[in-house]
Amino acid sequence: MVSCAATVSPPNPALNAPGFYAKSVSARGIPILASAKVRDDALLAARDMLSDMLAHRPELAKWLVQHDYRVTIIAVDEALLDLPENAHWTKPARDDPRLTRCELKHYDARIGALSDRQYWDNRARGIGGDRAVGSEEDVLGLPVSRYFGETIFVHEMGHNVLFAIEEVDPPLYRKIEAAYANARARGLWLNEYTTTTMQEYWAEGTQFWFDSNRLQAFNGTRILNHADLAAYDPQLYAALAAAYGNNHRLKGDPFWMHPARVPPGPPPQNTAEEC
Repeated sequence: MVSCAATVSPPNPALNAPGFYAKSVSARGIPILASAKVRDDALLAARDMLSDMLAHRPELAKWLVQHDYRVTIIAVDEALLDLPENAHWTKPARDDPRLTRCELKHYDARIGALSDRQYWDNRARGIGGDRAVGSEEDVLGLPVSRYFGETIFVHEMGHNVLFAIEEVDPPLYRKIEAAYANARARGLWLNEYTTTTMQEYWAEGTQFWFDSNRLQAFNGTRILNHADLAAYDPQLYAALAAAYGNNHRLKGDPFWMHPARVPPGPPPQNTAEEC
């Protein structure tokens, strides 16, 4: 049975959640938690988006529930290391495979010179994984969001969808691996965050599938929505269709087809970070 709590309530005692958490909703059985600071409508927006992402493949949601995946929404004035589970985090070492090419090039200034808390406060307002995190300003599309113009929550939940696919649907996972290898071989998404790892390739593709990503451009070729994605990287598009069906709009998504997805001014020829 699908579980989507209609209202916000205290966390289920069975979760044994730390006292930091005062609020909870459920997205197809996956707990979404928050402190008392977080607005109720932020939890409900996150619930609706995650529920829609998993609608086509309920067995993926079942796997995530069985393996105790949870999501936390942090308030505008909270940070990743404020969460009890993350208080011990350290900054990545120079050989961390998740570092982007620009982070590697400027490691000493961008990472080495910072404390663990400084690094993580600067680095992210959302993460995937079994204790995933989204932010209040992101899921509500507030102007203070550092990601204004795209919904990073969709990206982070895309990571969790891929974790579930790897275990539940190995043939589809192999198709995603093949699509990523093909993209790298053909120079698609060149120098964008999209090709940092296969996980990021999938998560960025997920945002484009749901028409909720900022523009990416490569020598004048523009990818902004699912139709652009289908033309540019049909292998990735086909794999995303196997996971998400034919739905391209998530209930509660503040940046679906939003004009802020396109930067102001003349259309860029390339959007990859220069470093």
